[in-house]
Amino acid sequence: MISNNKQNALTLPTMQKQSFPILTTQRLKLNQLLVSDRDALFAIFSDPKVIEHYDVEKFTKIEEADNLVSYFDARFESDTGIRWAIRDNESGTLVGTCGFTHWNQYDHSAVIGYELSPDCWGKGIAFEAVSSIIEFILSEQFHFYVHRIEALALPSNLPSQKLLKKLGFEFEGTLRGKCYWNGDFHDMDMFGLLRKQ
Repeated sequence: MISNNKQNALTLPTMQKQSFPILTTQRLKLNQLLVSDRDALFAIFSDPKVIEHYDVEKFTKIEEADNLVSYFDARFESDTGIRWAIRDNESGTLVGTCGFTHWNQYDHSAVIGYELSPDCWGKGIAFEAVSSIIEFILSEQFHFYVHRIEALALPSNLPSQKLLKKLGFEFEGTLRGKCYWNGDFHDMDMFGLLRKQ
């Protein structure tokens, strides 16, 4: 059950981070990324259709996928963020990732991110995965109280903006020149989701 009592939740002691949480939905299993996911990760992050709306450079070497797995592992180990593999429940195939790129225990906020293989676009998979991690971070299972979740999306990324609005995020404005990649600065639209009191 999600605690809606802000005063009580804010005075709870911070619990120790535990083992990597595994989440399941009707069609998906969300668990830790593995080195063996390197080929699937490379396929996603080297796909121009994915990178068109993503704030990273297109992958050109398989080692970049290895580095990404190591980076996400380090975020979890340092308790500064978490990234789940999104897997098909039946086959175990990696179809994307989602998680919190970072969080701040002092202002009770987190920043969410996600991407999906184009083969899975338009099937409700992103909504299923992202709604489950939002439910998790707002639950009593999570080790600190989160009041606000933020998401950034390129103004041109209309499918992502549609997903965020469906999840209850509200558009809060455009951050001009917020991100830099592929040799240029890019505006990003800010969306926010506040815990319901």
